[in-house]
Amino acid sequence: MAAPIAMLIDSLPNEEDKISVLSDLKAALGNLSSATISSIVVNVSYNTVFDCLSTNNREQLELGCDVLTKLLQPLSPDVILTQFQDDLKTGLIHPEPAVRKLCAVQLERVSKELPSVLLQYEDIILQVVKTMADDKLDVAQSAGNVIVNIEGNTDGLLSMFGGSVLTAIQDILTMNDTVRFRVYEVIIRISSESSRGLQRCSECGLLQQFLNEGHRDDILVQLNCLELLSDLALTEHGLIYLDQQGTISSLENMMKQSQSDPLAGFLVPGLVKFFGCVAKVHPKEVLSTNETFVSTVFNNLSTPENDSMLNLAVQTVGFIGSSVEGKLALEKLGSTMINGVRCIGKSLRESQQESKIVILQALANLLRLKVPDQTSELLKLTELWYSHLGTRTFDYFMSLADQPFPDLRLALLSVFETLSSQLWGQVLMNNQPGFREYLLDRSTEKTKEGKEMKFSVVSSLANSPTSTDVFGPPYMVQLKVYCAQGPFFVRAQAEVAMEGDS
Repeated sequence: MAAPIAMLIDSLPNEEDKISVLSDLKAALGNLSSATISSIVVNVSYNTVFDCLSTNNREQLELGCDVLTKLLQPLSPDVILTQFQDDLKTGLIHPEPAVRKLCAVQLERVSKELPSVLLQYEDIILQVVKTMADDKLDVAQSAGNVIVNIEGNTDGLLSMFGGSVLTAIQDILTMNDTVRFRVYEVIIRISSESSRGLQRCSECGLLQQFLNEGHRDDILVQLNCLELLSDLALTEHGLIYLDQQGTISSLENMMKQSQSDPLAGFLVPGLVKFFGCVAKVHPKEVLSTNETFVSTVFNNLSTPENDSMLNLAVQTVGFIGSSVEGKLALEKLGSTMINGVRCIGKSLRESQQESKIVILQALANLLRLKVPDQTSELLKLTELWYSHLGTRTFDYFMSLADQPFPDLRLALLSVFETLSSQLWGQVLMNNQPGFREYLLDRSTEKTKEGKEMKFSVVSSLANSPTSTDVFGPPYMVQLKVYCAQGPFFVRAQAEVAMEGDS
């Protein structure tokens, strides 16, 4: 195999029918491992394959990209950068998207492992910046990943956003809204990763430029800003910065105005998501001071404007309640939270399948308690919330377990996993007719995700310090056998030969 592959590559410069040779190469490389390819082409020049990309023939271009993807895979990032820097830079401006994608992905590989080295190639960096404006999203995303990887490196923070690179970024920011927000997404990713990254993005003016977008009289632009601001607000250093810039107080005022301004009402989903992210970090402060946010969320639990707002409200409560601090802050809302839980239980029974999945996922977050956090106070709280979901809730859960929808069952299993680690949840499970048999029945789940999730439920029960007292030693032995066999165990079926069978 070694000789044919090397010979095929070497034959390309003098071969008129390059498509035929590339097809043979693609077939020969097939499913070969990286190690095998590396040993076969150790002394072969890849330049002849790169030269095949200098054509307008789409079939040849696509074959060339397929072959190069396989050939470059075993090479180390430093080899790719030093030997093919000109090919990569040229490929980023190639008219064929497949070629641009190939080169952007290879540079993404380099940026992950050798960001400080790649930073020295300013001509490549400049072209990568321009590639963030590519009309193909996957190409633009790979280019954005390169910038994020470099700027996440200490050396990158010192010199990346300055000089000609900053000028190039400013140039593409003027192109259109789509490209501009691609760049802003990169800025927010860098700012979210570290306080130093945020500082650098702020010092070069790009972060403030993004914040100014939120004041434009354009609902769509404001919604896009809120989406990115939510990501930044999930970090402590990002939240501090937004508070210092007056962004949070500005959005609080916007939230209040949305109650009376129909136009501002279009921003409510984005504002709810933003303050939900802030509340995830500081639940006590947000839920005790931002009355408009709280009333908006819980009003949409009881009388939602539409399914989308119901789902957002449920997700927000589950998101905030996923931490111990969030649960305690929600408890402080008293009857507001209790009524909200009742509405969630009612919506679970009456809503469409998509909303059921969202509600189950939120309930898993809201009721989940890690074993170290299981104080008597918190266990009483999660049990109280469960009790307000309605009557015969576990019966309803079991009816969902029979539904032929994998995503729905996956969300349900997530709830079961949450209940399986808490004593009161284990008692519910043990008392539910048919649940013990259901849990051991591997045939209920057909997908990989479903099998893994059910295995997680079994493992949680098998390893719980309280489950033996609830389920009894014989059943616990069955659970531990299930665990030992793994999530994908299939029992062999014995075949019995009957007399007279042919």
